[in-house]
Amino acid sequence: MNCTFEDLKLQLAINYTGDGKKIGRDFYIPVLKRSKRYDRLSGYFSLDSLVVTAVGVAGLIANGGSMRLVVGAHDVGEELMTAQDLSIQRAAEIIEEIGCRISEDMSTLADVIAAERIKALAWMICTDRLEVRVAIPRKTYYHRGNGIFHEKLLIFEDDDGCHISAIGSANETRYAYEQNGESLTVHMSWREGASAYLEQHAKNFDSIWNNHHPDYLVFPLPDAIHRALRERYYSTEPPMNDPIENASQEKESAISQLVPAARLMRSIRCLAEFIHLGLGPVRLYPHQRFTMDAVFSRYPYRALLADEVGLGKTLEAGAIIKRLLDDRQAERVLILVPKNVAPQWLEELYFHFGIKFWLYKSSPKRMLVDAEHNKINLSQDESPYDYPGVNCLIVSWHYARRGEQRARILANERGFDLVVADEAHAARKNRSSGSVTRTLLNALLQEISIANPHLVLLTATPVQLNPLEAMDLLEILGLGGIWVHEQNFERFYDILQREPTEVPEDDWAFGLRMVQDFAIRMLGQHEIEEVTYSIAPIELRSDVLKMMGTRKEFGLVASRFLARDPIALRRFVMSFSPLQWLMIRNTRARLTEQGFTFPERNTQEVAVELLPSHIELLDSLDEYLRSQYAAYERLLNPQNRGTMGFVKCIYHQRFVSSFTAAYETLRHRLEFLDGILNRDRDAVRRVAEKILEDDEELDEEDYVEEMEELLSRSDVGIMIDRERVALTQLLDALTQYAPGCKGMSDPKMTKVYEVLSELLGEGRKVLVFSKYVDTIRALHGYLREHGMSSAEIALYTGEGGEIYDPLSGNYYIVAKEDVRKALEGPIIRVLLCTDAASEGLNLQAASAVINVDMPWNPARVEQRIGRVDRLGQRASSVCVRNVWYPGTIEARMYQVLFERHGVYQFVVGPAQEIFSRGLRQAFDLNARGEALNRFVAETFKEIDRIREENASAEGLFSGQQWAGEKTDDDVLVERLRGFVVSAAEALGLSTHELNDKLFVDGVPSYLDSWNGAALTSEKANALTPAHPILLWLAEEICRQSDSWPSLPISYYIIKDGMGVGHLYEIGDDGLMNELHGKDLLNAMDFLLAQGVRA
Repeated sequence: MNCTFEDLKLQLAINYTGDGKKIGRDFYIPVLKRSKRYDRLSGYFSLDSLVVTAVGVAGLIANGGSMRLVVGAHDVGEELMTAQDLSIQRAAEIIEEIGCRISEDMSTLADVIAAERIKALAWMICTDRLEVRVAIPRKTYYHRGNGIFHEKLLIFEDDDGCHISAIGSANETRYAYEQNGESLTVHMSWREGASAYLEQHAKNFDSIWNNHHPDYLVFPLPDAIHRALRERYYSTEPPMNDPIENASQEKESAISQLVPAARLMRSIRCLAEFIHLGLGPVRLYPHQRFTMDAVFSRYPYRALLADEVGLGKTLEAGAIIKRLLDDRQAERVLILVPKNVAPQWLEELYFHFGIKFWLYKSSPKRMLVDAEHNKINLSQDESPYDYPGVNCLIVSWHYARRGEQRARILANERGFDLVVADEAHAARKNRSSGSVTRTLLNALLQEISIANPHLVLLTATPVQLNPLEAMDLLEILGLGGIWVHEQNFERFYDILQREPTEVPEDDWAFGLRMVQDFAIRMLGQHEIEEVTYSIAPIELRSDVLKMMGTRKEFGLVASRFLARDPIALRRFVMSFSPLQWLMIRNTRARLTEQGFTFPERNTQEVAVELLPSHIELLDSLDEYLRSQYAAYERLLNPQNRGTMGFVKCIYHQRFVSSFTAAYETLRHRLEFLDGILNRDRDAVRRVAEKILEDDEELDEEDYVEEMEELLSRSDVGIMIDRERVALTQLLDALTQYAPGCKGMSDPKMTKVYEVLSELLGEGRKVLVFSKYVDTIRALHGYLREHGMSSAEIALYTGEGGEIYDPLSGNYYIVAKEDVRKALEGPIIRVLLCTDAASEGLNLQAASAVINVDMPWNPARVEQRIGRVDRLGQRASSVCVRNVWYPGTIEARMYQVLFERHGVYQFVVGPAQEIFSRGLRQAFDLNARGEALNRFVAETFKEIDRIREENASAEGLFSGQQWAGEKTDDDVLVERLRGFVVSAAEALGLSTHELNDKLFVDGVPSYLDSWNGAALTSEKANALTPAHPILLWLAEEICRQSDSWPSLPISYYIIKDGMGVGHLYEIGDDGLMNELHGKDLLNAMDFLLAQGVRA
């Protein structure tokens, strides 16, 4: 292939390294002289670069060529702005002046560029020889970071269509060409294998130039100057050269002085005193640290994490996982979770702990995805449980509990070192029919317990109505022997609920036999002795220890213990309760006792005002469910009817969520019935996934399996046709509420808008919750139609976060943490979200919650409120507004619940099942008016009865809990801050603080998500010894220095068998001392002081 670059083909190399001036002479200038077009991405630009390459630039222009340049907004300096002004104000004069000077001899252009560079630049701009555009990272533009545009790419093209591209370290600065050591990798179109690189480089440039790149916003130079992008987002003093390229002697000295501190910073996270801060950019609260330490106090690591709703069980589990992986005690981890919270686990483990998990999705295509949206497609024969390279896996337990999948997990040859199960109360056995049967999840976890060493279960409700519910979970953790007999378990806890003196001696002997069996199986001798010496009277201790070792004389010990101190006997027996050892449960009440504060909660119920037409429509929907929905149910075998009633309840909940949700529900129902008539299994599955996508109890595959019988029957057509007629009529009545319809008069939307406006008027940011995406989308459209700007509304659903981009006029998908950061900024005031945002998302920048609909599980409501009513909330009060249709079963039940403050925590905890069951029964009986009031009264009467019974068992089911020990982590964080500032300065980077967050300008783009490290304990992305940016700075300090200062003291970190580090100091006397507390901090101060400039 012949081209203008022909004479360079043998001369050009595929890589250039070393002296920038030599690269300019050997590559830039000769290639430019032969080019027709020059495209350039450069983080930094100065006119000096035009002077250095003037001969090449002159050749480009002489060829009739042009240059397109994209520079970073941080580098739009006086030269570019002056040249731009000249190109507009004195265009004709400059064209004439420069034109005349080169008209006689084009070779003088290089001299003109060198002598009058600003005029020359202006001439290039106004004659279309040069077009400049300015790029800024989107996150920086939207105040969610402080990154810079630092892309570096060169593309040359000649008259004959030949291309050369180069990527490397150089910028368009004089330093790059004349002083720095540079590196370029070159691709040439005439060389084999280069086409893919050239095409990709061209696509990259075009996407940035045309403002289509997902990570950058790009402006024409005049627009960038008008918007004052540099002044708005970056320091007013532009750097003289690229800070990353600054290799001055001063910088080398500053870096070398910090090497000892940097080496300590790389390892400090393993020290015993800081290990709770060394897990990632997250600061555990004291109760969370206690939970982690409690789990690691006994091997193997098996525990039930049972903190109340909103106290951070997910973070506790993440901390346990991180430590096991870091200490190499585990390599393979399986997390089983309800399907609707699986994406939240994926993101949270990645952002808070830097752990890359893969989430298995079974439909519509089998695949594995990670938090960075990488995908692995799986064939039908490939198992996600032993896919090569996938060691950390998240799977829906709805899916994993099925027979075929359960077999795959258990047949996996490599097994798992740790298994974590969320919402583990779903693994309780079924006792509703009078007999005891294992649920599918219970059976799965029992088998996993046998095959895998470490097991952690999570639930906020370990015991609801029956102590045996706790036994089901403890049995999974390994509780065996005589404890697995239900009558023994019930008798044991019945004994502890009575006054010690009223318990017969035989019962106490039985209790001692139970605790001896547990202690010998599950505890070490030192633990048995510690409890015995702390409780048993001195004269009984030898008898008690003998009994514990020999399994004899239970009656004798019970008799002597009872005679000596019956209260101590009860304490002794209770101290060996399995729950006291295997469960950790922290409560809001305990945290409040220890000095933590929660905001005051202001709850109000808001009734929707309904017109007669609205009431008629709601009655029609209700009548459909009563008389026409699923009339074919009687044709099914009884074992295939289980899900039908649950789905009917879901339909009702969707109907009272919003009229739009009702419309979409009926539309999908019609598609579902068509799938049955057409024997279309894929259509049935597709609709089941849509209807059940927001429900945690049901699984679409279970529903589809129950419908298999219908797909095989020929006698359901008449019944389905009747239901289809009813659906068509209802859809016609609901047409005005279809998605996208303008001017809809939905009364609930109107009321939500009124309440929202009132809360915003108080200066609050507001979370608006619904169970259903259909309702959230409809409300989003309604709010914008009624005057709210798109920029002030963000969304978060199971599909991800969405934030408005004013330049493109569209919303774009972001991660959960981006939503949190945006809510903390000045623009977004409203977050519309489904219950996907109620799990593990810290949204305390808001101080109000509006519930558009009410989940039938009250714990879900509490999780929503817990996004704002949480530790670290700075507002003195939070507002909760429940918007509902008057007279519905949800309205009546929740109205009574919120009126009875004393019973609220009991209902969202142990009694939530009674409450949910009451809602289902009221619905099944079509209770209305006085009948509904009586039903509500009966439900709360039962709740009161259970509450009284539980009062006698107070403390029995509490488990271990944080006793109030605290650490002053702030003293360490202040030193970490000092290192970050010093290290950044030494590396030529700048830092600044905003809203108690520390930003480092110019870090690599892959660290952007973690920029803005929080300096206070209540915020996410905390500055810790394991923060990604701190570790990167420490690594860069060590990497860029060939020397370090000589110090009079040496420091060593020695790890024990558990991977926990201890810092030792060796002075001139040669003695080794382990450092703790203040001495450890003094050592840090000493090392940091070496890097402080005089």
